[in-house]
Amino acid sequence: MNSMKQPTSTIGAAAVFAVALGTLVADEARAAVTPDIPRLVDAMPWVGACLLTPEVVPLSGTQSAPGSRGSMTLTQPGSPFEITVDEGGFQTFDIEIQVDRMRRRHGAVYVAWAAKPELDEWMQLGTLSEENRLEARVAWNQFLVFVSEEASADVERWQGPIMLTGLSPSGRLHTMAGHGPFEAMNCQLYY
Repeated sequence: MNSMKQPTSTIGAAAVFAVALGTLVADEARAAVTPDIPRLVDAMPWVGACLLTPEVVPLSGTQSAPGSRGSMTLTQPGSPFEITVDEGGFQTFDIEIQVDRMRRRHGAVYVAWAAKPELDEWMQLGTLSEENRLEARVAWNQFLVFVSEEASADVERWQGPIMLTGLSPSGRLHTMAGHGPFEAMNCQLYY
């Protein structure tokens, strides 16, 4: 019966080997995940598609700005990982807004906003430049982007008419577009 038991030294050696192998594998994995994105993309092309391919979302004119149009380009900030998240775990996007056509009223300021689909949280992204451009960052998994016409950029919440709207691709799962201040919008435009 005692011959069926393994000697303690064999069990100890196997444990030491397992720990050493685990450490070696962990070190190699850690070395593979570096801020060197081009090398990471070469090793795993699907990561490159996630990190380097921007998502272009149309911005549509509302009844307050018929015929207006633009786009927002969503990209992931540089990261050695597939998805960039903030400290709260929300996906982070760099947004570039470009308005191609919108009639500007003299003296008005055009402010871009982001809001969660339920419209319970929002943030001001900034003011469109004279070239109708803006760059900002949003850290929400789903969001609506819109441009309002304001008398001043110094507003905590939009007060003027909504001119353009667009929805993050993930926000299409559920949206308040067509409700509340956007009730004049056709929800079907987003699908």
